Amino acid sequence: MLGLLTSLFLQCMVALVNTVHRREGIKWWLVFYTMAMFSIATIGTAVYLHNLSMSFIDNREPINNGTSGPLSYQYDIRYTPLGLLPNVMFNLNNWLADCLLVTSLFDAALTLLGV
Repeated sequence: MLGLLTSLFLQCMVALVNTVHRREGIKWWLVFYTMAMFSIATIGTAVYLHNLSMSFIDNREPINNGTSGPLSYQYDIRYTPLGLLPNVMFNLNNWLADCLLVTSLFDAALTLLGV
């Protein structure tokens, strides 16, 4: 999956930076926006996989309340920064994707209205 995401990111960057078939120059805001979305998705996935690894490998013994296993570890860290970060990153990335879609629709509506 990591190779697929990296390949998709590199293809997007090449398409955004290549000016062969364009009249206007490079849209740098779109390049930085794509880089930010890729970075946020990568960080969120990395922290999630780290938490998953910690819960299934390192924390198999009983915790505070006497329960044990990966699910109890994930339950215990859900309100810590390490537990909240993947959810925050996922929501932030969805918000950025929605903003990108709304921005393009807003530009298209202004073009149709002649503004």
